[in-house]
Amino acid sequence: MTVKVLSPDDLVLVTGGAGYVGSHLLPFLLEKGFRVRVLENFLYGPGGLPEIAPHPRLEVCYGDVCNIRDMFRAAKGAKAVVALAALVGDGACELDHDETVAINIESTKLLCQVVKHEPGIQRLVFASSCSVYGATEGLVLNEGSRLNPVSFYARSRIVSEKILRRELDGRSFVILRLGTLFGGSKRPRFDLLVNTMTCRALNDGRIPVMGGAAWRPNLHVRDAARAFMIAAEASNERVSGEVFNVGSDENNETILGVAERVAARVPGTEVESVHAVGDLRSYRVSFSKIRHILDFAPEYSIESGVDEIRSQVEDGGLDWSDSRYSNLQHLKENGFAGEGPACLEELRACIGEVA
Repeated sequence: MTVKVLSPDDLVLVTGGAGYVGSHLLPFLLEKGFRVRVLENFLYGPGGLPEIAPHPRLEVCYGDVCNIRDMFRAAKGAKAVVALAALVGDGACELDHDETVAINIESTKLLCQVVKHEPGIQRLVFASSCSVYGATEGLVLNEGSRLNPVSFYARSRIVSEKILRRELDGRSFVILRLGTLFGGSKRPRFDLLVNTMTCRALNDGRIPVMGGAAWRPNLHVRDAARAFMIAAEASNERVSGEVFNVGSDENNETILGVAERVAARVPGTEVESVHAVGDLRSYRVSFSKIRHILDFAPEYSIESGVDEIRSQVEDGGLDWSDSRYSNLQHLKENGFAGEGPACLEELRACIGEVA
């Protein structure tokens, strides 16, 4: 018999909980009966927090994962930590390598200090990326495959994984390497492959494709959030010290294949191959480990993500070109400071309205 690490009413700390994945994960955790504490600097705004701010089991802490005082305060009393906070995306990480090192690497060292210092923390689940596999042709890659990163972002994830293994030997941590995310979220992102293609199909009636033969393991953001919850709860004998690729065999697809599936969902769209040097990454990934060990199977197809993005743009009236919905463009325009005070006022107002 295997025993889950978490029980109802245990406290789970989620760093970066207002982000793209966190906006799905927080409601999942609350629905399961956990108490949830969020540590956020609101780099991209409040995400889905305003809608759930009044929840009696939710606590929001304004702070930074790079600040030791903020981290120790947020981790106090936590049974598990889900580390989502990071600078994500090749372009965003190329803007400022020093910021990337601080946010993606130095914060991992600090996270390890906190986990080692707080005896009540029984599980750390860490967000990594399948981009660590980089440029690899002709193979289906598993968790033991050679890593061949082609971006600073991917290298930062590899360094963080090594830090966790070195510093937390003997503690229960899990690394999730996520596929290329897609789908709708309360913190929208229209700078991701499926989402961007959908927006171009809706706006231009055409999808330009560069490097169409390259492979990507696509993963719906809601499935990603569910994987974090499952990994946080799972017994130590199943997951402690393990790395899992997170994705779906059905959504392993070439870039051209993704474009064709998007175009089929938005009638009248043309797919156009562009002869230019694009993203050098190409990786086709195996997800058999997480399927067999954690019985995890993604529920959402690329087509369902296309429908969600279409709804957000057409029915929700969102302007997909708005810089708020792109990590790279937002950071170019606003820097790395975050939107703390304004977001805190918004959350207080939401709580006050309910009270």
